[in-house]
Amino acid sequence: MKRTALMAAAAVLAATAANAKTYDMKCGFVTVNDSQHRSAEIFKGKIAERTGGEVDVRIFPLAQLGTIPRQVEGIQLGTQECFISPPGFFVGLNQAFQAPDAPALFESQLHQHRTLNHPTVRDKFLALASHAGIVGNYTWSAGGTAVASRRPIKTLDDFNGRKIRVLATKMEIATLKTVGAAGIPMPYSEVLPALQRKGIDGVRSGIIVMGPSKFYTVAKYIYNEKSAFIPSGMWLNRKWLDGLPAGHRTAIFDIGKEMGDITGKIAIEITAQWEKLWIEKGGEITEPTAADRAELFRRTRPLGDEFLGKNPKIAPMYNLIKAAAEATRGK
Repeated sequence: MKRTALMAAAAVLAATAANAKTYDMKCGFVTVNDSQHRSAEIFKGKIAERTGGEVDVRIFPLAQLGTIPRQVEGIQLGTQECFISPPGFFVGLNQAFQAPDAPALFESQLHQHRTLNHPTVRDKFLALASHAGIVGNYTWSAGGTAVASRRPIKTLDDFNGRKIRVLATKMEIATLKTVGAAGIPMPYSEVLPALQRKGIDGVRSGIIVMGPSKFYTVAKYIYNEKSAFIPSGMWLNRKWLDGLPAGHRTAIFDIGKEMGDITGKIAIEITAQWEKLWIEKGGEITEPTAADRAELFRRTRPLGDEFLGKNPKIAPMYNLIKAAAEATRGK
């Protein structure tokens, strides 16, 4: 009798498992082997554990789901459930996503991370695209800005006349203009071919991104200026979220509260690793002199107030971030 009961219970459990619904979560990004990639992998493991495998995260690095504009469109329309990306690529949906781009605002990668996750900033920042059906889950500082170039850049004067790929924001374009360079927006997946064709002279990004993408093979010279820091985050389609069981939806956001700090630490570690690896792989890194860095900050510091503080669509978020940056400075 006991054996029969156990067999019946096992059959019920097996049937329940067989009938359990699986929710597909395609998670795309355009980089590889960086903090975005590591974040996706850790999130995948955590959500599988919390939901018994019912939320199935499938990871697509290296623009397998399309260019950044295509994935922004996908996450908005619901053809893609998850997109991991710097928020600057969402400026077409809300200009306030530019607020963290202000140069000379943060003293370090950790400082930007603390600022964006400050209680006065975090939830408001992650909700900036909610009107477009996109919900932010977590954010972190992915790394400081650096310029990788085909020809050496040793001083600020060396920027003059160079064509440098930047994110598609007015702030980045204006930042390069202060040193006499032209900022050229283009999808990340097109950067390496453009460097190989000599269509651009360099790229401004984070070494944490450029290293795994092997930019050192064609643009081995790094000018490690760190005048700004580049955040990234996980962004989700709202309609897909609303279709999940409440418990799964809660699990996603609970994990998100953990993942910001986890990924922030990983990003700092990977940045340090790649600064070492870049040189080991034949690249060169120039740290600006104290005088050049001070001059760069002097030229770029006013841009935040000029481009962000005076724009009524950006100013509220920019002012929140400025205040949180001041509150967390030196901590």
